[in-house]
Amino acid sequence: MPKPLSLLLVEDSEDDATLLLRHLRQHGYDVTSQRVETAADLKTALTQKSWDVVISDYVMPLFSGLEAVKVLREINSDLPIIILSGKIGEDTLVAALKAGASDYIMKTNLKRLVPAIDREIQEAAVRLERTRATEALKQSEEQLKMAQKMEQLKDEFIGLVSHELRTPLTVILGALDTVNSDWDRLPKEQVRQLVGDALFEAESLSGILANLLVLARAQAGRLELVQEPVNVRQVIESVIRRIKPQPLTHRIVVDVDHHLPMIAADPVRLERIIHNLIDNAMKFSNPGTEITVTARLRDNEVLVGVQDCGIGISAPGCERLFKPFEQLNDPSSNRRGTGLGLVVCRRLVEAHRGRIWVESEPGQGSAF
Repeated sequence: MPKPLSLLLVEDSEDDATLLLRHLRQHGYDVTSQRVETAADLKTALTQKSWDVVISDYVMPLFSGLEAVKVLREINSDLPIIILSGKIGEDTLVAALKAGASDYIMKTNLKRLVPAIDREIQEAAVRLERTRATEALKQSEEQLKMAQKMEQLKDEFIGLVSHELRTPLTVILGALDTVNSDWDRLPKEQVRQLVGDALFEAESLSGILANLLVLARAQAGRLELVQEPVNVRQVIESVIRRIKPQPLTHRIVVDVDHHLPMIAADPVRLERIIHNLIDNAMKFSNPGTEITVTARLRDNEVLVGVQDCGIGISAPGCERLFKPFEQLNDPSSNRRGTGLGLVVCRRLVEAHRGRIWVESEPGQGSAF
């Protein structure tokens, strides 16, 4: 049964090409071929389809076998190319092989051509299989490393979230248990303080769970926005109203352009973004300092900013901030974050086709 062969022939003589194709068919090949005789035609043919082998005459008026080898190797490093010549000197032969020719055949000794084609096709197949195996192994190793990294991240995340959930729950349970047990003996002001502490920690717990839910939906590709015309000032003021019943330790200043246009956004998601940014600013700046929330119209975009007077962030830290579970905590402070807030902000901002970034210097505070 004839063996299929896809042959690209670099040859200026149509008669020589016909003789070559007849020889190959007589020796068991079912040849599909294309003849080219310029560098441009060779490049076009190489990009239009795949070939089993290239056979090139060495001496041609417009092109040479050596040039054909160089063109081929620029485009395909592994396709066999056999040089066919009426005569070839040793120096020329060495130059062709160094340039990347697979073999050379004298036109006076065509009996070597079929075995050479068989060998080169087999070796090309072996190289391809080896390359695929190497790539598959590399991909498996990368997948294993990624799986190990994800497993490590998962363990760190579970530990982190367990700690972050346990802390507010401990305060809530302790405060409510005290109120429940000693209701009759506690002064009214102390009851108010304990209930306030429980409310503050319950709000913190609610924020953590809200961020977890958003992140889980984003990871699963199920993050949906319900967009409507939104007044940014009203959203900012709504967030601050919910924060103020908590034991507020900072002064929050709102500075919003009076003629700010309505924007198309999901108001619930926008509240989550601004809440996370203000919450971060409160965690990582000293009590009593000022947090400024701004909204400006700039180049047909609404730019919302949250500026704190905290410790600031170095350039390498800024690059890490929006990655999952990264925490740039102040080593001199007990303040901690979950490493979720800014990741959630980024996911929600980008879902609105917006942008989020930080401008900060150590000791100069941060603006998100």
